[in-house]
Amino acid sequence: MSASDAAANRVSERAAAVADAMDDIAKIDAHGREHGGIDRAGIARIKERLLELATHEHLFPAAEFPAPHGERGSHNYRLAQNDDGTLALYVQSVGEGTSAPPHEHLTWAVIVGMRGQELNRFYDCCAGEGEPHVEREEMVERGTGVAMLGHDVHSIHIEGASTNFHCYGLAMENMTGRRYWNADEGEWREFADSSSIIEARPGHPATAAA
Repeated sequence: MSASDAAANRVSERAAAVADAMDDIAKIDAHGREHGGIDRAGIARIKERLLELATHEHLFPAAEFPAPHGERGSHNYRLAQNDDGTLALYVQSVGEGTSAPPHEHLTWAVIVGMRGQELNRFYDCCAGEGEPHVEREEMVERGTGVAMLGHDVHSIHIEGASTNFHCYGLAMENMTGRRYWNADEGEWREFADSSSIIEARPGHPATAAA
């Protein structure tokens, strides 16, 4: 089999695996919406489904999902998203030495590891309730993940590069108004999210990584 044929097969297999996972996740999310909103049991089920998807690491090679070249920050490769801007899945590839301050998402969020390590710190407050204090830490790496509701506050700390799945109840560009803790000023501020979203869905115009 030629390299181009192998790549085409991988794209097809990846699309099928993502579609199957998102179909299962959509059912969990819909059940939660029908009962007043998804709960911790629901996001735990989503995490388990994404952990299964992450076992197919060969479908998500680093060469096809590179981190920003020679710099901090992240590329978010959009694998799936509902037409109404809800329920989105990304591969997030993060450069070395990247971190994010304590912040909220305003929707449920699940992060599952594939390559590298991402230290997550969770805090004892909701955004806007004064200075956050660390409550616990969890490492996201291959075989592990974390799941959050919309009011949960966490920060991320990465020494080496990492690649993870990020799944949200809203597309990233629709998470407007979420807040983060500005330690220098000692106050909560609204995120001006500059995350780089790169289109990686088959059949959609591709966005090139910088």
